[in-house]
Amino acid sequence: MKKVVEFKKPQTENEANNSKKKINKKRLAILIVITILVLAIITTIAAYTSNKEFRNFMDRYILQKDITDENVAVIDIDYDSNTNIIPYGRYICILAENNLEQYNSSGKKEQEVKIEINNPIYDVNGRYLVIGEKGSQKIYLISGTQIIWEKNVDGNLSKVTVNRNGYVSTIISGTSYKSVIVTYDDKGNELFKSYLSNTTAIDARISQDNNYLGYAEISTSGTVIQSNVKIISVKEAAEKNTEPVFNYTAPQNSLILRLKYQDKNRLICVYDDSIHMIESNIDVKLMDLQEDKKITFGGAQLTNCIYRMVEESTGPFTANTNVEMYNIATQKESTYLVEGVVKHVANYDNIMALNLGSEVDFINTSGWLIKRYTSRQEIRNIVICDGIAGIIYRDKIELINL
Repeated sequence: MKKVVEFKKPQTENEANNSKKKINKKRLAILIVITILVLAIITTIAAYTSNKEFRNFMDRYILQKDITDENVAVIDIDYDSNTNIIPYGRYICILAENNLEQYNSSGKKEQEVKIEINNPIYDVNGRYLVIGEKGSQKIYLISGTQIIWEKNVDGNLSKVTVNRNGYVSTIISGTSYKSVIVTYDDKGNELFKSYLSNTTAIDARISQDNNYLGYAEISTSGTVIQSNVKIISVKEAAEKNTEPVFNYTAPQNSLILRLKYQDKNRLICVYDDSIHMIESNIDVKLMDLQEDKKITFGGAQLTNCIYRMVEESTGPFTANTNVEMYNIATQKESTYLVEGVVKHVANYDNIMALNLGSEVDFINTSGWLIKRYTSRQEIRNIVICDGIAGIIYRDKIELINL
């Protein structure tokens, strides 16, 4: 059988030119479409950024950021019992009758932990929850559903904190000292104690690399309040040397409220009149909370970010709130304008929940709205954890996926 070979007729010059024109027209059409799409996206972003009315329209009808209490998951709670709501990990937890129940974003109870706690003080950091009985001795470190360790301390617990590695610091009162700070490793081994004879400990935090303990103390023995912040080397303290490696004395009558370790061992110090940062043993003032403005809230509970809220009058009985945020890592500032008066603030990671009474704005630290929740009744409280917010009422918790 002979093999038949077909020969294609070569294109003429006109046919080749026509083919090139078709390809060029197709490429041109694609380029035009891409250019139009890019311009449309740029125009939309610019309008979203600069035009408030357009941004509200996009948030509500296109991005669907507005939600109501009609289409959310609900956890019913017994308002007659001693119920405590604790945000932890991916769960909203309910502590009642010595039982810590963990609920997911759908309102389903997934697991529970038995603990002997009725009046809790607690702190959450990553996968760790430290929880103690306020004014008593019992303390637990929990990860997931596992009790890593539990102890009875000598004295009365007034504060408990945990870092992201599971190292715990406790402040104890009711002993022969005004305050005792006890530091534990992630296995529950006591590393050292710091005894305060003449001052009262307000807060104590362990750095994220476990190397330092920062604590805040106040003295009220004189005619004015004196606040101090001290930093101890954990390694040296474990070897019985509890002398501070850094000691900062705040201006008189400047009341220290809380501390927070951020990345790179930056210790953020929140006073009643300002927010400071201690880095490389240098104290720097970052934000004023006592300017000639009506500052209603200020804090450092967010990741690498501090904030303050300035209330601005818009009429005889109305006001707006301007949220001013400063990113410590990038040194960038951002703002978010709230049409109303913020009554309560909840924070987690890089998200803030601004409670306006019957409405909540969830924003990020870049100043953008994530979700807006509207209720038909007054909101009692808000908690936030990883991807979930709990809107707390007298007899229920409504869950918002963030």
